[in-house]
Amino acid sequence: MDKRVVGTLLGIGGMWLWFMPWRQFSIEAFDFYQTGSHMGGVAYMLLMSSLAYAVLAWLPQPVPRIIVALVAMLLAGLFWLSFGESAAWGLVGLCLLSGVSLVEAIQEHLAFKRAAQSKASRDG
Repeated sequence: MDKRVVGTLLGIGGMWLWFMPWRQFSIEAFDFYQTGSHMGGVAYMLLMSSLAYAVLAWLPQPVPRIIVALVAMLLAGLFWLSFGESAAWGLVGLCLLSGVSLVEAIQEHLAFKRAAQSKASRDG
Protein backbone atom coordinates (compact mmCIF):
# COMPACT_ATOMS: atom_id res chain seq x y z
CA MET A 1 0.00 0.00 0.00
CA ASP A 2 1.15 3.53 -0.68
CA LYS A 3 2.78 5.32 2.27
CA ARG A 4 0.40 8.26 1.88
CA VAL A 5 -2.61 5.99 2.21
CA VAL A 6 -1.11 4.25 5.25
CA GLY A 7 -0.41 7.63 6.88
CA THR A 8 -3.93 8.82 6.16
CA LEU A 9 -5.44 5.64 7.60
CA LEU A 10 -3.28 5.96 10.72
CA GLY A 11 -4.47 9.54 11.19
CA ILE A 12 -8.10 8.57 10.67
CA GLY A 13 -7.65 5.70 13.12
CA GLY A 14 -6.31 8.13 15.71
CA MET A 15 -9.30 10.41 15.21
CA TRP A 16 -11.65 7.43 15.57
CA LEU A 17 -9.95 6.28 18.78
CA TRP A 18 -10.32 9.78 20.21
CA PHE A 19 -14.07 9.16 20.43
CA MET A 20 -13.70 5.74 22.08
CA PRO A 21 -13.57 5.08 25.88
CA TRP A 22 -10.44 6.44 27.52
CA ARG A 23 -11.29 5.97 31.16
CA GLN A 24 -13.65 3.72 33.05
CA PHE A 25 -14.97 4.43 36.52
CA SER A 26 -17.80 3.22 38.68
CA ILE A 27 -20.19 5.02 40.97
CA GLU A 28 -22.00 2.49 43.13
CA ALA A 29 -23.37 -0.13 40.70
CA PHE A 30 -23.05 1.98 37.54
CA ASP A 31 -20.11 1.92 35.13
CA PHE A 32 -19.21 5.11 33.28
CA TYR A 33 -16.78 5.88 30.48
CA GLN A 34 -15.03 9.08 29.48
CA THR A 35 -13.88 9.74 25.93
CA GLY A 36 -11.40 12.25 24.56
CA SER A 37 -14.09 14.92 24.33
CA HIS A 38 -14.62 14.68 28.10
CA MET A 39 -10.96 15.24 28.97
CA GLY A 40 -10.55 18.90 28.16
CA GLY A 41 -8.28 21.07 26.07
CA VAL A 42 -5.14 18.94 26.06
CA ALA A 43 -7.10 15.99 24.68
CA TYR A 44 -8.09 18.12 21.70
CA MET A 45 -4.38 18.31 20.85
CA LEU A 46 -4.52 14.54 20.33
CA LEU A 47 -7.43 14.92 17.94
CA MET A 48 -5.66 17.68 16.04
CA SER A 49 -2.40 15.73 15.93
CA SER A 50 -4.21 12.77 14.34
CA LEU A 51 -5.76 15.12 11.78
CA ALA A 52 -2.38 16.73 11.14
CA TYR A 53 -0.76 13.31 10.68
CA ALA A 54 -3.39 12.38 8.09
CA VAL A 55 -2.85 15.64 6.19
CA LEU A 56 0.95 15.61 6.49
CA ALA A 57 1.05 12.10 5.01
CA TRP A 58 0.61 13.72 1.61
CA LEU A 59 3.69 15.93 1.96
CA PRO A 60 7.04 14.60 0.75
CA GLN A 61 8.81 15.43 4.03
CA PRO A 62 8.27 12.98 6.91
CA VAL A 63 9.92 15.08 9.65
CA PRO A 64 6.72 17.01 10.54
CA ARG A 65 4.90 13.69 10.84
CA ILE A 66 7.61 12.43 13.20
CA ILE A 67 7.09 15.48 15.41
CA VAL A 68 3.30 15.17 15.36
CA ALA A 69 3.38 11.42 16.09
CA LEU A 70 5.86 11.94 18.94
CA VAL A 71 3.69 14.63 20.52
CA ALA A 72 0.61 12.41 20.18
CA MET A 73 2.38 9.41 21.68
CA LEU A 74 3.70 11.44 24.61
CA LEU A 75 0.31 13.01 25.34
CA ALA A 76 -1.52 9.68 25.10
CA GLY A 77 1.10 8.11 27.32
CA LEU A 78 0.71 10.93 29.82
CA PHE A 79 -3.05 10.36 29.97
CA TRP A 80 -2.52 6.60 30.28
CA LEU A 81 -0.03 7.13 33.09
CA SER A 82 -2.33 9.50 34.96
CA PHE A 83 -5.36 7.19 34.63
CA GLY A 84 -3.47 4.06 35.66
CA GLU A 85 -5.67 1.01 35.95
CA SER A 86 -8.81 2.91 34.98
CA ALA A 87 -7.48 3.53 31.44
CA ALA A 88 -9.86 2.02 28.88
CA TRP A 89 -9.16 0.40 25.54
CA GLY A 90 -9.55 3.57 23.45
CA LEU A 91 -6.69 5.35 25.16
CA VAL A 92 -4.45 2.28 25.07
CA GLY A 93 -5.21 1.88 21.36
CA LEU A 94 -4.49 5.55 20.71
CA CYS A 95 -1.14 5.28 22.46
CA LEU A 96 -0.22 2.17 20.45
CA LEU A 97 -1.44 3.69 17.18
CA SER A 98 0.65 6.81 17.85
CA GLY A 99 3.68 4.57 18.39
CA VAL A 100 3.03 2.76 15.10
CA SER A 101 2.64 6.15 13.37
CA LEU A 102 5.96 7.29 14.81
CA VAL A 103 7.74 4.13 13.62
CA GLU A 104 6.19 4.45 10.15
CA ALA A 105 7.27 8.09 9.84
CA ILE A 106 10.81 7.30 11.00
CA GLN A 107 11.08 4.44 8.50
CA GLU A 108 9.98 6.74 5.70
CA HIS A 109 12.49 9.37 6.81
CA LEU A 110 15.29 6.80 6.75
CA ALA A 111 14.19 5.64 3.28
CA PHE A 112 14.32 9.25 2.03
CA LYS A 113 17.81 9.69 3.49
CA ARG A 114 19.02 6.47 1.84
CA ALA A 115 17.56 7.53 -1.50
CA ALA A 116 19.22 10.94 -1.25
CA GLN A 117 22.57 9.36 -0.36
CA SER A 118 22.41 6.89 -3.23
CA LYS A 119 21.50 9.70 -5.64
CA ALA A 120 24.40 11.80 -4.35
CA SER A 121 26.84 8.88 -4.74
CA ARG A 122 25.65 8.24 -8.32
CA ASP A 123 25.94 11.93 -9.23
CA GLY A 124 29.22 12.51 -7.42
